[in-house]
Amino acid sequence: MTILLLIEPLLENYSELPNAITAGAKRIALADNLAVGGTTVSKGVMGEAVRYAHEHQVTLDLIIAPRGGNTPYNDVEIKMMEADLLEAQQLGVDGVIFGALTTQHQLDKEALSPLIAAAGGMTMTFSLDFDAIRPQDRGAALDWLADQGFEHILSAGTASDDRPADWTASKRLAEADGLTLIPANVTAEETTTLSDQLGLNIFYGQQVLKF
Repeated sequence: MTILLLIEPLLENYSELPNAITAGAKRIALADNLAVGGTTVSKGVMGEAVRYAHEHQVTLDLIIAPRGGNTPYNDVEIKMMEADLLEAQQLGVDGVIFGALTTQHQLDKEALSPLIAAAGGMTMTFSLDFDAIRPQDRGAALDWLADQGFEHILSAGTASDDRPADWTASKRLAEADGLTLIPANVTAEETTTLSDQLGLNIFYGQQVLKF
């Protein structure tokens, strides 16, 4: 049986959006400053991207991050993220991608709680911060994220030298909580093989779609 793949390219700003849609993308993630890991696009870009994506029946996810680099975020940065989430909600964004960890690589629940509240009505994906959580702590983290309404978890499979093995372990934990693991930083050439290996049909990254 052929599995229909759902490819979510990660784009830098609005300029790549039309070409990605022409190439067949039905779900797109948008950010700015990908060289530093991705930050939130401006309000203007957000609005135009939503309009264009929805005119073409494409789902739009936004990365919500106030800066590049690792978490934790300070109180001011959390307030910035909260404001961006409320803006995204008002503009009709479909989904948001964000995360927050403590210096001990645990979920920063105090920071995440207001962000989750601000994301009401949009699908929530936990960011690649997931990969920084120790494997032995991931089950409890996923339990909490599922309880808070997250639907998807991004992972680049970097907790092990064997990425498929790492994804398989995380997928098993995620599915136990009703969450969908989305392998990230995958190339277009890898998607079919990984789909067969992992039993997953959704992949994410800058190189996941050729256009």
